[in-house]
Amino acid sequence: MTATKTESISNDSKHSSLLPDVALLGVATFWGLNIPLMKIGLDEVNIYVFNAVRLTLSALVLLAFAGFERKRNPNHRKMNVRWHAILLYGLLVGALYQVLFLLGISRTTSGNTALIIATVPMWTALLAKFFLGERLRIISWLGLLVGVTGTVIVALQKDDITADRIHLLGNVTVLAAAVVWSAGTVYSRPLLKQITPLQLASASAVISIPIHILVAVWWGDVSHQSVPSWPIWLIILYSGSLSSGLSQPMWHYGVRHAGASHASGVQNLIPLIAILAAWAIRGEAATPAQLLGGALILGGLVTMRFGR
Repeated sequence: MTATKTESISNDSKHSSLLPDVALLGVATFWGLNIPLMKIGLDEVNIYVFNAVRLTLSALVLLAFAGFERKRNPNHRKMNVRWHAILLYGLLVGALYQVLFLLGISRTTSGNTALIIATVPMWTALLAKFFLGERLRIISWLGLLVGVTGTVIVALQKDDITADRIHLLGNVTVLAAAVVWSAGTVYSRPLLKQITPLQLASASAVISIPIHILVAVWWGDVSHQSVPSWPIWLIILYSGSLSSGLSQPMWHYGVRHAGASHASGVQNLIPLIAILAAWAIRGEAATPAQLLGGALILGGLVTMRFGR
């Protein structure tokens, strides 16, 4: 093999190894931007109705792309995984996580929610170690801890973090949502060796839609919900097609190739991106402590990347 050919293969391998990181960075960006936009949307639309509409739109987008994928890739037409495994994943992440998270944030403060969600990478790393045998190097654990520390610092800057008993049920529900998301991330890794990220995302979205519609009808007071204005429809379009739509197969792609622990570590970027988005969209200035937390998050991710 010539030196030129060897160098070419090395470059291709290096390029492909960066794709999971690019995909996960895109997911963090979509999700981070979605937070301030959803705050605007929820000022006008009931939270459960908003969720049902955006996730229905997400399912339609994912089904369209999944159909396009099947036409272009005949080898992907047949899924080699049992349907009960996909059903369980859809109920776990597409339905249970979403419902728990919505119930939780409606019963506790946004500061408590941010602080609890910051534990997701740790839960994921622990579950991946015990159930998948994913072993992080010491430098990766260090990067994970640094990133989580940065996320906690950012979360602590909120003025509404409290340990009042009145928020206990909400805090426990959000914690349950965090563990369910981590479990779903770990559970999806073996599935993604048998089906494509887009197939799993679209199947999960379709499975969960009836549950979200029932929740919207039960708790959303649909009969008294007014028709949203066109800016709110644009927010729903963004949240459904990108934040809850295309971001899902991108997330699964990152989990499939980078591992559950590393993929979950990138979630630490979400509060940092949300802060920048809030500054750009809502004029909310970042505090020095938030900037320090953001620097730690970035440093932790770079350290984890070197560890991988």
